[in-house]
Amino acid sequence: MHSKKLIGSLLIMSFLLSGCTASEPSNVNVSVGGDIAVVTSASTETSASSETTTEAAQELFEFNNNLFIPKLADDVPQEYWDALNNLGNALRAGEDTFECASEEAYKWCTDLSVLASLLPASCMRITTEIPDGSKSYENGIGRISYKMPKDEYVKRQAEFEQMILDVLNSTIEKDDDDYEKCLKLYVYMETNYTYEHEGRVDGTDNNGFLYYTFMNHKGQCIDFSAVYSYLLLQAGVQAFSVGCDEPLDHEWVYAVVNGKGYYIDPTWGLLSETGLDLVKLDYFMMSGDLRVQADCNIDNLTSGLLPKFWVNNSKVKLDADDNSYNTGKDTFFKSLDEKNKTVYYFDEDSVEQQKKYA
Repeated sequence: MHSKKLIGSLLIMSFLLSGCTASEPSNVNVSVGGDIAVVTSASTETSASSETTTEAAQELFEFNNNLFIPKLADDVPQEYWDALNNLGNALRAGEDTFECASEEAYKWCTDLSVLASLLPASCMRITTEIPDGSKSYENGIGRISYKMPKDEYVKRQAEFEQMILDVLNSTIEKDDDDYEKCLKLYVYMETNYTYEHEGRVDGTDNNGFLYYTFMNHKGQCIDFSAVYSYLLLQAGVQAFSVGCDEPLDHEWVYAVVNGKGYYIDPTWGLLSETGLDLVKLDYFMMSGDLRVQADCNIDNLTSGLLPKFWVNNSKVKLDADDNSYNTGKDTFFKSLDEKNKTVYYFDEDSVEQQKKYA
């Protein structure tokens, strides 16, 4: 799946079957509770105080059209991000030109892998092939053409942005810390997304697989990692997809929380795959050692956002040495007490445990 950057791009157009498995087999049969625990600001079962407080109205998220991942800056320079954001602004307005400092920046921001990951509504809906045959990049100006009427694309983009905001504003709060955002969005994904074992539905390549996954809550590992990464980026957390092709062909997420890197796998904990009532936390906030123990090779990682695709061929260093947030093997989310910065979970014996995260 990751032998070349080109292959990574082609996957978005025509990849029908993924080599990754939807979930790693569990050695325990956990049945602890009825419904999935709701993430709350303070658990009514575990809060040390029963006092009620009146909170100010929640500050809502606004769509961020100026994405930037500092962790990738050594290989993706600022002019590339500027070009991407100029392209994003042009797409929102239905324009077909945008400022772009170099042809290299133009090629990066219009690459199918980058479009799918960072401008999902545009992937497969725009092209760098200009109908009149003129150059797509010249003298600091990049050009694109639309594969659908411009007004329809602008509507598509606006509806996509509103969908993202609806998810964020109903799942997390702006004053959540990075860990809380990661956990809440992880529980949201594991609860609401379904793995497609038979491959993507025919015709989704015309809309872009990631866009399809966002809109239909169905996909495979390559889709789930990109969806979760994108939601985290919109929430203000550095995150992007990484993958390996041996011993498993699989993709997951690298996220930066409080200045440290962690691996998070949104595929292996899907409730639709585990058949459990609670979200499995084994693959949440993993160190590199834990990722390796789950049969994923981190010595030869790939990322579709890197110009050279292979992490080893870039200047980017993906350190993941901390296990302080991980709750261990065969553990299951119960609730989150934000007031006391404590996550409650069940261990493999269905015994409730707790862990401070700050």
